[in-house]
Amino acid sequence: TVVALQQGGCSLCSRRALRRSSRRACSAVLAAQMGNCSSSPAGRDRDSKDSDARRAAPPPTRSLTFKLNQLDEQLSKSAPSPDAQLAERLAEPKKVREMCGPAAFVGGLHAVVGAANTAVMETMQEEHTIRHDSRVPFVSDHLLIETTSETEFWFVLDPVGGLGRLGLERWPEEGPGARRSFASGRSSEELLGAANKRQPLPHAAFCERMRGHNEMLRQHGLAELLEEELIGGRLFTGPMNAKYQAALRALDSADAGRRRKFVQLCSDPQTLSQYEAAVEADPEGAWAAARMLCTSYSTTLHVIKSLLLRLSKLSRATPVYRALHGEAPPAAFWRERFGARGGVDPGFFSACPDRAAAALAARGSQHAPGVLLEIEQGLVSRGADLGWLSQYPPPDGACELVFPPHTALDVVEVVDEGETLVFRCRATVNRSDLAIDKVVSTKRDGLNCIMTSMKFSLMREIADEADARLAAQEFHALVLGPDDDGRPFATVRSWANISGVCRTGTFPARDGYSGGDSGGGDSGGGD
Repeated sequence: TVVALQQGGCSLCSRRALRRSSRRACSAVLAAQMGNCSSSPAGRDRDSKDSDARRAAPPPTRSLTFKLNQLDEQLSKSAPSPDAQLAERLAEPKKVREMCGPAAFVGGLHAVVGAANTAVMETMQEEHTIRHDSRVPFVSDHLLIETTSETEFWFVLDPVGGLGRLGLERWPEEGPGARRSFASGRSSEELLGAANKRQPLPHAAFCERMRGHNEMLRQHGLAELLEEELIGGRLFTGPMNAKYQAALRALDSADAGRRRKFVQLCSDPQTLSQYEAAVEADPEGAWAAARMLCTSYSTTLHVIKSLLLRLSKLSRATPVYRALHGEAPPAAFWRERFGARGGVDPGFFSACPDRAAAALAARGSQHAPGVLLEIEQGLVSRGADLGWLSQYPPPDGACELVFPPHTALDVVEVVDEGETLVFRCRATVNRSDLAIDKVVSTKRDGLNCIMTSMKFSLMREIADEADARLAAQEFHALVLGPDDDGRPFATVRSWANISGVCRTGTFPARDGYSGGDSGGGDSGGGD
């Protein structure tokens, strides 16, 4: 290497000196300064001998590269790959936690449960009180409360007058051996005592707490919480959590067990028996028929996600931890694809900032290590603290952060701590679904454009100017609702009327306008 540098340096100096002076003067100077320079006779003799020696000997660089390649090939054959090591460590039979691929992150909640209804509060009440499963008793997994969707709705909305409305003497209570529903570590091992059981607190008390959080949101220039979001969050932290999670994990899954659980929790016994009778002969047909009769709680789930997105802006971006109790992530979660590893959780999940408590709950053994997720939060991807509105507040002021559905977890590193495998992940919260008030306003604006266009089309079809003006007034009063403040869509109920008109293409006749001769039908306004 030194010889090559010297030769290159001398040649470069020779070319530069040639431009400054004559070749003879340059050669003399170089010969005097560097005895090994190729411009002198002695230098040329040494260069000739060195060249012969280099041609006779094998190239050192090529020889070293060949040996390194041989060594790398031997090591790759003897040492297992990181994926093979993880597969060996997770070989102990465990329940596999459901994870989705990147396509679920792109679709978001809308692709799984559909769109939210614009009449938010009315639809939430309908989903919990007049559907097929509203009065069918169910038992939550951890809390062991036998209750119904209708009971839980009135427990949250009207804990005082709800008992009389339902004809109950007292609200359902936790059964023996009840545990907390969150699974982020410490709390899953704690039995619920008398002091930790839920209490039927008035809705107004939580509205007062919500005003305090709205004040903090206003100070940061952020949108405030809505009362519908408060009610959805209260329902989520109780027994209804089991139904919401079952819907999210089954509707976009081909797993037979998750589908059956969804049909069992979110439909009536008759639908469940029909599904079980037909599922063996035609799994997809039986699932499609049963799904139509099940309650997916689409509007309620959109409301809960909207709540989490708003409250997450008040959380601090610190690492949080989740212990997978008796579960292991699927192979697709830790195997590398396109240079990345990870997955998308289809449901809600919680985590806690207490690493020691989560690591203690996740600890397994050398032969069957437990799994701990260490989740890094970021600027716009954070969980939300629901402790202030929860039916089961965390003890001692502990914090539990809840992440919305379809949150992506990118595995950055896997650390083997002997009895625990720590998956260090980076969370990316799905924001493809709008906040619930944005959903309502977007639909309202779209329907506003449609109805305004229909009104002017109606006026153009009527030849008489007076009749056209009267028809426009009747159309506005019937469909667009009152216009006291100069804007259409003054009430939520009028938006539902618009949806009905768009669905059927007709609206009922009103006194004062018979439709004239140009309506194209016999019923006048009905056409």
